[in-house]
Amino acid sequence: MMYKFRVAFLTAVLILFWVSVSGMDSLPRVLILGDQIYQQVASDLKKELRDKVEIHYPRNEPGFVWNSSSALVMLDQYLGDEKWDLIHFNCGLGDLIHRMPKINSFRVMPRHAGGIRTTSAKNYKNNLNLLVQKLKATGAKIFWGHTTPIRHSSTNVFEMASEIEYNAIASTIMTRHKVPVNDMYSHVKALINMEKPAGHGADPFSFERKPIHFPLREIIISNLGLKLDQ
Repeated sequence: MMYKFRVAFLTAVLILFWVSVSGMDSLPRVLILGDQIYQQVASDLKKELRDKVEIHYPRNEPGFVWNSSSALVMLDQYLGDEKWDLIHFNCGLGDLIHRMPKINSFRVMPRHAGGIRTTSAKNYKNNLNLLVQKLKATGAKIFWGHTTPIRHSSTNVFEMASEIEYNAIASTIMTRHKVPVNDMYSHVKALINMEKPAGHGADPFSFERKPIHFPLREIIISNLGLKLDQ
C-alpha cells in the first residue's frame, strides 16, 4: 500500500514538473524581420514582454544589407523548423539605398557619384509578392511594417521621400494578400522633426532617441491574447 502511494506521489510530482516546464517552453514565438532599425525595437520588446513572449530578431554578419532580395535568400534560414505564432517584417531602406552599379558585391555609392537604387520598383514588387507567399505558408500571423521616413541623407545615398512610392507598392501587395499593415511610417513621422535632420549623418536610421516599438507591441499583445500585469 505504501509502495503504491509513493508511486502515485512521484507520478504527480513528475506531471506537475512537466506542466511547469512545458508551460515555460510554450511561450508564443514572435519573429521580427527587418533592417537595423528593428534591432532596438526587438530589444525594447524583449524587456517589456519578458516571460510573456519570445522575441526573435536575427543578427546578421557585418556588411550584410537587409533588403527584399537578401530577405528571400535568407528567409528559410531565419524561419528554421520551429513554429512561429507571429511574424512582423519589413524591407525598404536597404532597397532604397544607392549602390555602385555593375558589380556583384554590395558597395554604397552616393547618387551624385553615379550610385543606382538597389532595388527597382518592379523588382521590389516581385520580391514582396514572393516573401508574402512564403511567410503565409508558415501558418503564423503575418504583419507588414511600412518603411520609416527618409527625411535627409547627408551622404546622398538615399533620395528623400523615396519610401513613399515603395510604401504604396507594399500597401497594394498587402491588401491583395490580406496582410495587415503596421503603419510605421506615420508613427515615426509624428515622433520626429521632419524638417530637422539627425546629427552625425545618422538619418534615416535615427529617431532622436525616441522609442518606436509601441505599434508592434500593441500588435503582439492584441493578436496573441497577452495579459500584462498592471
